[in-house]
Amino acid sequence: MTPRIPRLSACVAIAAALVVLATSASARSEEWKNAAGGTFRATPSELLGPWALFDDGTLVPLTAMSDVDSVRFYEALKTQPQRAADWKDATSAVSAELYNRLLHYAATGNDLATDSEKGRPEPEFYIVFYATNDSNHTWDMLRRSTPALYGQLAKAYPDLVQGVVYGVGDYSIQDHYNNAVNTRGDWMYTLFEGQIEMHTIQKLTPTNMYGIVVMTRNGVPLFGPDANTDDQVKDTFGKFSALLAHMKPTDPKVWIARLHYFKAVQPVAYIDGKSDPMLMGNPLVESVLRKMKIYKLDATFHVGADGKVTAVDVVPYDMAPGTVKMFTDGFQRGTLFVPAVDHGKFVDGTYAYHMEVQQ
Repeated sequence: MTPRIPRLSACVAIAAALVVLATSASARSEEWKNAAGGTFRATPSELLGPWALFDDGTLVPLTAMSDVDSVRFYEALKTQPQRAADWKDATSAVSAELYNRLLHYAATGNDLATDSEKGRPEPEFYIVFYATNDSNHTWDMLRRSTPALYGQLAKAYPDLVQGVVYGVGDYSIQDHYNNAVNTRGDWMYTLFEGQIEMHTIQKLTPTNMYGIVVMTRNGVPLFGPDANTDDQVKDTFGKFSALLAHMKPTDPKVWIARLHYFKAVQPVAYIDGKSDPMLMGNPLVESVLRKMKIYKLDATFHVGADGKVTAVDVVPYDMAPGTVKMFTDGFQRGTLFVPAVDHGKFVDGTYAYHMEVQQ
């Protein structure tokens, strides 16, 4: 049913922020430098937290890229699909293939039910469980350590990660139902008759026809597929969890990496136009504001051409003077900006900050 490809093998060094998985590079590949200074040939795929991801699975820290390479990467991304706010609008390979072709386990009726992805953000990553009709292999993979591991990830990153069971070999629709009823996992199941349209997932089928492959929405494989033992499954989930932990948008290390990239890119992006200062990350946390009973906050940041915040005007609303000063001082110390751009040059500018918190 599905073509086989060589077994995927992951080589990960999270400390060096480098993930490499051997796959064939596209015909449009160019030469780039990795984190260690070596060269490789690949095509840019997307920005992923503090990294530049390439179609061969290589992750290069943005801070390790020269200004020239940052601009090259930016120019190449213009032809790549952007992550969609609504899954129904997704044009990324894996997301488009799966939309409207998924089922989920329904406890009521102990059955599979049609899933609706409309209105949900497009996932950034997919964990694809390649299942066969050999119940020993597939059930071991899905029942032992996987439900708890996947459940933890899905809870921690609900808008980023989606698990999908995909049948291969002699797998049948009945096997889908059997797996769903016996494992009762939180992952989705492919609409069986729609699998023939899932070309990206098909071509990443492991050599032994079953296993777990973590891939991006564009179909770049990152981890897997070995899933013969609990330790192998835990290893795949452990590596993926470490990657996600280094991508959190609240992490100042991510801000610093993206600042390096966008300081090179913004003057090129706006060579014939203007842009306001670009905030690298939100310094405030919803839960903290909620505890303070502050549900709306507006401020104007004055940002110099060097990216430094020179002043902050916080709208007081009903806050005490001391609270306004606390936010003003905190904003000046705890924010990172790419300066405003005017026809390719950094200039002074202002940034309008707005945040609302549900009560």
